[in-house]
Amino acid sequence: MPLSGKRERESEPPRFAEIRAARLRAKAVRGGIIKLAFGTVFLIGALAHALSPARHESVSLFWITLLLIMSTANVALGLQSVSRGRQLTARAAGVAAAAWGLLALVLLGLLLRR
Repeated sequence: MPLSGKRERESEPPRFAEIRAARLRAKAVRGGIIKLAFGTVFLIGALAHALSPARHESVSLFWITLLLIMSTANVALGLQSVSRGRQLTARAAGVAAAAWGLLALVLLGLLLRR
């Protein structure tokens, strides 16, 4: 007697399309994690410039600004890639990226005041 409905689908081997979709999701998540790592490295570079003795020179301020923008952009793109892998909603990714940029800006502002 053949199984019907959900039980029949559970016993079938996964289709090639499902396997390909899972691989693409995994690739998107890996790419997102790499972008998040780059965002972290750029933020560390901005913090290093903010702690340097020549932090108030125009060239240093330019690099701090550029690194902060690159950090926030990479974090936003990384979170967007992770959200495509269905680990996070798109709205939550946007809020998290905005929070990252705002907190990084506040931290750099505090470091530049000292």
